[in-house]
Amino acid sequence: MQLTEAVLAFTATLMTLFCAVRAFKAFAVHDVPAACVAAGGGLLVSPVALRPALFVELTGRLQEKLWDEVASSASRPARGTPRPGADGETFTLPWAAIGHALCILVGAAVLLLAWTALTAQVRRRRARQLRRKALERRHDTVLDAYGDFQVNLLDNLDRLALADVAVPHTARLVDALDAARDARIPTGPESLEAYRKAVTALETAWTAADHHARVQGADFLPHDDRRRIKQAQAALSVAADEHGYLPQRQLALRRALQLVETVLPVPRTAVASLEAATRLSLDKA
Repeated sequence: MQLTEAVLAFTATLMTLFCAVRAFKAFAVHDVPAACVAAGGGLLVSPVALRPALFVELTGRLQEKLWDEVASSASRPARGTPRPGADGETFTLPWAAIGHALCILVGAAVLLLAWTALTAQVRRRRARQLRRKALERRHDTVLDAYGDFQVNLLDNLDRLALADVAVPHTARLVDALDAARDARIPTGPESLEAYRKAVTALETAWTAADHHARVQGADFLPHDDRRRIKQAQAALSVAADEHGYLPQRQLALRRALQLVETVLPVPRTAVASLEAATRLSLDKA
């Protein structure tokens, strides 16, 4: 009996704690129906944790009632009523054993329910983690592509519109980058869908902005700026020529930087990257 009560108390306590945690989480995200269901389940199970002998007592009362009915019907035999055996004893059902079995079955059912709920929670959490990692990889792919453009800006003057936020496509890309960055910070279950939408919008904005920049080239710039960009591209070609005269290549590199900076600011990372690549080329020469 004590073992049965211990099993009931343990499983009921687990279920009560689980329901309390679920109710708190649902309330935190303003999911009132789920919070009410979880709280109601905890209230239903908590009496068993506080009084594990409840089912045993109920089973004992049911046993007494059934026994009284059997005893009262023994004086009026009817069809199907058990007859006395050869020794004069009447066969009776083992109600005590049945009561204990019922308690064990109830405890097993509660334990199975708790295990099922916990495993389902673990599976949902693992699935959310996998989906988040997939979204982060998609997010990082766009960040890497845009970062590569910024670092190698002077090598990508043919799609210069990506560096000008006055271009509508580029402005939408920058807004999408900010939105995806903000959506990536929260890690709760309710934030996953918002992050998915932000990453999808970012991918769309990046594809549109990159395609627009490749098609436009430098045509979106005024005439004088387009002329400076063409001169900068020609100077970069001279600086990258490994068979050219070294002082002339160095002068061409400085000239290219000056021309581009008259059109738009060049990130320091782009300047450092180009200088490092050109210096390595000069050293080899």
